[in-house]
Amino acid sequence: MIEIFHVSDLHFGRTKEYKERAILLLNRIKEEFEIENDGNKYLLVTGDIADDGLKKQYDKATKALIDFKGNVFVAPGNHDYATLGFLYRKKFAKNFDNHLVKTLGINHRYFAKKPYTKLINDGTGNKVLLIGLNSCAKTPLPFDLAAGKIGKKQRNLLNDTLNNPTYRDIPKIVYLHHIPHRLAHGIGMSLKDFKKLMDIVRKRVDVLAFGHEGRIKELKEKEIKKLKMSRKDYRKLKRIKKHYIPSRGMKLRSGKSQGIRYYLDANKSVNEQACYRIRIEGNKVSARLMKLA
Repeated sequence: MIEIFHVSDLHFGRTKEYKERAILLLNRIKEEFEIENDGNKYLLVTGDIADDGLKKQYDKATKALIDFKGNVFVAPGNHDYATLGFLYRKKFAKNFDNHLVKTLGINHRYFAKKPYTKLINDGTGNKVLLIGLNSCAKTPLPFDLAAGKIGKKQRNLLNDTLNNPTYRDIPKIVYLHHIPHRLAHGIGMSLKDFKKLMDIVRKRVDVLAFGHEGRIKELKEKEIKKLKMSRKDYRKLKRIKKHYIPSRGMKLRSGKSQGIRYYLDANKSVNEQACYRIRIEGNKVSARLMKLA
């Protein structure tokens, strides 16, 4: 049996209290489920691992995740690529690969916007294909906010992978940061090409794992100056914030209406001290929401 524990939105660098809760969650998962480097249990983190994409934030994240090295999978989120999650910085985007992905032993460059694929085989007949997507939009427009985009190139490569006869009868999990199957609740938060993505994965994958749907944090005077954002733009940003709808809590959700077994939205993992436990036995894929506190 193969087991994968899915969390999201760790936001290292947000606050001291949030960091402590994120570390507590990771420690509980490692200890309770006994994830070992040579075992068949894995951690999956679907983006917003850092809060602003800074190297010092990735240093904190790496320190918390290094015990999972060899058994951890990640995907970038909008906060990994941008200050506040919407002021994109190329340097921050590259930090994700250079200071997190590489250190965790994952041989992939997410910045290139190509899918990451990993076939897991436990040696007893259980297999699963993991496909990680980069859903971050590389845009300098601040009021594009936290929207994401898979892009044509990445969609085509994903389609090629799903068409590969080698993987025909193997369970498949596609993971990314942005909500892949509907409009997000917050203005400017949605994956722009989610309908095109769903046309590719519908009835072809077992699980869609993701996070996102966060909120804009309040800024202090010195932070506004540091970002070189005008007061007019910041007031406009705060007006947009008023239209945000609070994100939903974690709940096991079915995607059977679109030919997918599960939608696993883990954006509240830290706040709820919870994860999704995915099990693969033969061709059977099952998932449970696990509360750890």
